[in-house]
Amino acid sequence: MSIKKELLEELTEEQLRRLAEYKGIKFNLTEAKKKYYEGWSERDKLIDLLNDSRCLTVADVERFIIDKVKSCDSSSSTLVN
Repeated sequence: MSIKKELLEELTEEQLRRLAEYKGIKFNLTEAKKKYYEGWSERDKLIDLLNDSRCLTVADVERFIIDKVKSCDSSSSTLVN
């Protein structure tokens, strides 16, 4: 498994959608691709499509995860105060 795919596996379906939106990645599947992805969960399909995208780098995914962790830390510290 690639490093990029391992990092994408850390994200939820909603986070994967936000990452794709942030990077401006659109998913236009051909009939062959639609058939290929039949029966796949939406999350697994997003992971596979994003992993194959040349518009998304390992560094992009790492930055997104770091930002996600920072936002969780800041919201949890707000809850504590």
